[in-house]
Amino acid sequence: MLEMCFGSSVKSALILAQDCHRSIGGAFSVIANKKGPLGFFTKKKALKDFKARQERLEQAAVPLGGHREDVVSISFGLSLGDIKAPICSDDCPRKDLIRDLISFERNGQEDIENEINNFWRCCIDDLHKIENDPAKARVWLDSTPDAKCGLMFLTNILKDSHTEISVVELPERIKRPDNITVEYRGWGDVEPQLFGSFFNRERTLSKAETAALSARWQELIVENASLRVVENGQVKSADISYYDNLIEKEFPNSSCKVADIIGNALGKQKIPTGDIFIAKRIMHFIESGSLVTVESSKEGFYRSVVARAK
Repeated sequence: MLEMCFGSSVKSALILAQDCHRSIGGAFSVIANKKGPLGFFTKKKALKDFKARQERLEQAAVPLGGHREDVVSISFGLSLGDIKAPICSDDCPRKDLIRDLISFERNGQEDIENEINNFWRCCIDDLHKIENDPAKARVWLDSTPDAKCGLMFLTNILKDSHTEISVVELPERIKRPDNITVEYRGWGDVEPQLFGSFFNRERTLSKAETAALSARWQELIVENASLRVVENGQVKSADISYYDNLIEKEFPNSSCKVADIIGNALGKQKIPTGDIFIAKRIMHFIESGSLVTVESSKEGFYRSVVARAK
């Protein structure tokens, strides 16, 4: 059975989730809502709390099982750009879009093209696994536009196959045993140890549902808009400026770093895109005169300071 998701970070989490009864380990960071450096005892308490939480997660873990080669991802960013052109292993518009995203603000890195080619090769390899008519595919679906588009893209590939498609849909909110409500943006927010706890939400798509999703993808291909968004749970075509009014709400009253606008647009306005998409829209606002650059940064566009145009 293939475990399918929609993003390279979720793919990594799914691989960890397969055998998550053992310690995953890794680094962690502490974010403090205060100015100045953290004291020794504050850091020590944060480390203690983190270790305790990891122990609880490992105790509650439900391993997915399976093999890492059975985890695949549709990481083509299908909510953005041309979807009419076919996806192929050689150069194509979709690879150009991926190249544009990966290389954003990373000029001067000699190995960037190798990174792009390796990423694209993994994407194509995963696509071939899907096209090989697997007996069953379990889809880890969330409400992000890339995931919704990815599911339709998937059903369009498998609509005439014998593959049984099931979906594990992530709820927007869930109440933990400690009565704390957690809000999820996508599967990338979920700890690998918890993936298996969502098995009770798995359901099989009927042939009618698969056909309807595939038909809707065909409609979106004909429309071939610059952007696809989710409204009331449904995917619709939209102009590239669709989220602009939400981004504008985070324009500074005086001035701020570009990274602050991006962070607020993602966190407060809950725009379901990546940071690079918003950064490119901020560039558009600067070019159109809605924002002005107060101070450019040698450390990159995100650290540049901008202000509303007077």
